[in-house]
Amino acid sequence: MGVHDRLYGKPEYTSDFPGLTKESAEWLGHKKIVAFGVEAISPGRPGTNNYLVHLVCRDMGFTHYEGLAHLDRVVGKGRFKFIAFPLRIRGGTGSPVRAVAVLDE
Repeated sequence: MGVHDRLYGKPEYTSDFPGLTKESAEWLGHKKIVAFGVEAISPGRPGTNNYLVHLVCRDMGFTHYEGLAHLDRVVGKGRFKFIAFPLRIRGGTGSPVRAVAVLDE
């Protein structure tokens, strides 16, 4: 969706982005996913629904990555492995990550 390229550095970056509803996050969970990622600063729609998506991820046991950038560089390239290198934060429940896509050859 180009959220990073269109909005990064603008006030709209924190409020004008597409997001999942609680129901769509539950649908993903029922598909037994282990993770998903979004370009926006958060996985849900701005407001209350955003918090509910976080709870769905926690309760259904899958991870989400937010604030991903340059996803257009992997679109159409085929399958790839996603690797996230987190910071160790003692007692933390989340972390910034170095997100890496390793393309299949």
